[in-house]
Amino acid sequence: MSKAILITYLGCVIGIVISIVLPILRALLPKPPAPPGAAAAPPKFLVALWNYAKPYLVVGVFSVLTAFLIIALTGDTVKGFKAGLLAGYLWDSTLQKLGKP
Repeated sequence: MSKAILITYLGCVIGIVISIVLPILRALLPKPPAPPGAAAAPPKFLVALWNYAKPYLVVGVFSVLTAFLIIALTGDTVKGFKAGLLAGYLWDSTLQKLGKP
């Protein structure tokens, strides 16, 4: 594997990681206070975070494996770290959107 392909693949993987981390970080933002009648006890923080992040992580693992195909099928079209980063982010982001009901 040449150094250029490896750098492009690394960019693709980092783009996928960014696509996974952004929605998880968005979930950590403070929520508005619940209305006075809602007395549901929130689950523990780590359990709630894991339940929220798990689908993103599963899609991310699939995407990282698929990054090999992205690089192989695009050939000379995707060259360099920046192009790989963009391709990886767009691929994973699209999969996440397609997977939502």
